[in-house]
Amino acid sequence: MTVQDHRYYSVGFSHDTCPLDLREALAIGDDEIESALKSLQNSEGVSESVILSTCNRTEIYSVATSFDEVLKWFADYRGFSMEKLSPVLYRHTGEFVAQHAFRVSAGLDSMVLGETQILGQLKNSVRAAEAAGALGPKLRQLFDTSFSVAKYIRTNTNVGAHSISLAAASVKVSERIFGTLATSKVLFIGAGDMNRTCAEYFASLNVHGMSFTNRTLSRAEALADVLNGNFFPLNEIAQRLCEFDIVVSCTGSPIPILGKGVIQKAIELRRHKPMLLIDLAVPRDIETETSELDDVFLYTVDDLGEIVKDGMRNREEAAREAEKIIKDRLVQFTDQLDRAKSAPVIKKFRQHGEFIRESELEKALALLAKGEQPEAVIKSLSRAITNKFMHEPSRALNDESNNEQMSLSDALKRLYGLDKD
Repeated sequence: MTVQDHRYYSVGFSHDTCPLDLREALAIGDDEIESALKSLQNSEGVSESVILSTCNRTEIYSVATSFDEVLKWFADYRGFSMEKLSPVLYRHTGEFVAQHAFRVSAGLDSMVLGETQILGQLKNSVRAAEAAGALGPKLRQLFDTSFSVAKYIRTNTNVGAHSISLAAASVKVSERIFGTLATSKVLFIGAGDMNRTCAEYFASLNVHGMSFTNRTLSRAEALADVLNGNFFPLNEIAQRLCEFDIVVSCTGSPIPILGKGVIQKAIELRRHKPMLLIDLAVPRDIETETSELDDVFLYTVDDLGEIVKDGMRNREEAAREAEKIIKDRLVQFTDQLDRAKSAPVIKKFRQHGEFIRESELEKALALLAKGEQPEAVIKSLSRAITNKFMHEPSRALNDESNNEQMSLSDALKRLYGLDKD
C-alpha cells in the first residue's frame, strides 16, 4: 500500500455510550500504554496511532488502510467479541476524526462540559505515542490543530466559565452529607491530576484536615507540602482509614485498593459515624459491595456526572458558539489536507516541466555552437517545448473512454482557463 492509501480512523467509547463496568474492563492503564501502542503498530496497515484512556473514555486514533485492523486489535487486546463491543463503540473516518478530536480537546464531549483536564490528558497521550514511536506526521498535524482549536475556544467563548467540575461535585456531595466541612477530615488516595484538582478545590474552601497517600510516597508528600496537609505510606491505609470522614480515591490500580472488609472495620472503629467514599478511578478503586454497608455513602465518577449535568443549561449557548468555531476550523483543516495531497503532484509536474526545458535547451545550445541561425534555433526550441509539454495530455484525451475524456477535458479547461472568452 502507498502512503496515499492511509486515512484517519478513530474508534472508542465514552461515558455517553458505555457503562462504567465495561469502561473498567476495557480501559488501558498508563503502565500499559506503551506496549499497547507497539502492539497496535504491529497490526497490518496501521502506520500511526495514539491511544487516549481516561476515567470517562478510551479512544484509538490511527492512520491506517482500513477500519478492520484497528477494530480487530481493539477487540483482541481485551479479549472481547465484536458483538459485545459494537453497541458501545463509536467510529469516525476522515474529516470526522478531526471533528471528534477538536470536540474532545475543547471539552465539548466531556462529562463536565468545557472542562480543561481532558486537554492535558490528550497531550499526555500524544507524548506517549511519540515516545513509543507511534506518532507520525498525520496525527501530529491532527492534534497540533486540535490543541490550537481548544485554546481558541477557551479564549473566545465562555464554554468553561460556568463549569461544574467533578471536584466541585465532590464538594457538593460532601456538603450534603456533612454540612460544613470545616472540621471534616479528608483523605486523598492517589497523587495524579484528578486528585490534585479535587484537593485544591477542598483547600480553597478552607478544609484544613487533609491527608494524602500514594504508592510513591514522595508524590503524596509533595501534595501535602503544597496544600498544608499530612501524608503517610499507602500500606498504612487499613489502620488509618477510620480517621477520615471523606475519602477521595483516584489511582491507576487495575484492581480495587479498598475492599468491603477494610471499610466495614473502619466504620466499626468510627462507631458508625458516616463515611463518604468518592471513587473517581476507572477501573474503580473501591469495591462496589461497599455501598451495601450502613453509614457508608459511595459515589462513583458516573454518580458525580449526574450532578454535573445539572449545571449544563448555563453553558449551552457557549457550547453552540464553540461548535461553530469547530465547523470553521474543520473546513480549514480539510483544505490543508487537500493541499498536502496535491503537493507531491505539483512537485512532480514542475520537475517534469523543468526536465523538458533543460533537455531542449541543451539541444538548442548545441545547435548554436555549430553555428546555426539563432532565430531558427529559438523557433525550434519553442516548438519542441510546446509539443513535448502537450503530448501526454493530448494522448490521454484521445485514448480514454468518454467519461474519462469529459473529466480530463473539464480539468484542462479549469487549469488553463480554456473556457474563458
